[in-house]
Amino acid sequence: MIRTLSLVAVLSTAVHAEELAQVGQPAPTFRLPVYNAEGFGESFVALDRYVGPSRVEPSGKVLVVSFMASFCGPCKKEMPWLQRLHEENRERGLRVMMVAIDAEEEGQKKISELIAQHQVTFPVAKDRFNIVARRWLGPQSPLPSVFLVRPDGTVSSVHRGYSDDGAELLASALDGVLGVAVSRPVVEAPPVVAPPVESQPKTKKKK
Repeated sequence: MIRTLSLVAVLSTAVHAEELAQVGQPAPTFRLPVYNAEGFGESFVALDRYVGPSRVEPSGKVLVVSFMASFCGPCKKEMPWLQRLHEENRERGLRVMMVAIDAEEEGQKKISELIAQHQVTFPVAKDRFNIVARRWLGPQSPLPSVFLVRPDGTVSSVHRGYSDDGAELLASALDGVLGVAVSRPVVEAPPVVAPPVESQPKTKKKK
């Protein structure tokens, strides 16, 4: 365990800001095991499956790479939306991939449960040592974070630690690439809090 942590620390130190995923720059490559190998069809997934000069799927127009974790509420809400986008827009050239950064077994188990619950068929990669996350997100790893990658392997859009407004911007970016309005994420309305009931002044009885 100590050796593993030391390796991660060394790799983390070696990653400089200029090497992080940036708009207009080549996306950092990786190859990771997949949680949902049965649903996806393969036990590993690599970035060059979808983008770059040696990509296996040349019909893709854009790749969505979303980083998530079991402890990130917005990430968990995003998963069914991405599955819906995947189902509705795959024939239009959309490719989707999630990268889960959970290091503990309990968190990894929750990821598997979420995949089963939402019947996710796009690859959900396992970045248990966060080596890929550090190259894409930086040492703080803000979540949720989503990247759009062009077919040539360069990053076209970066959304690190975005809010609901960021999700709308992401959907709008996909509209432009795919040439059609994609489904928007379901934003839950905030709970309605009833105002406190003011106590009525007590009327004194006449004697």
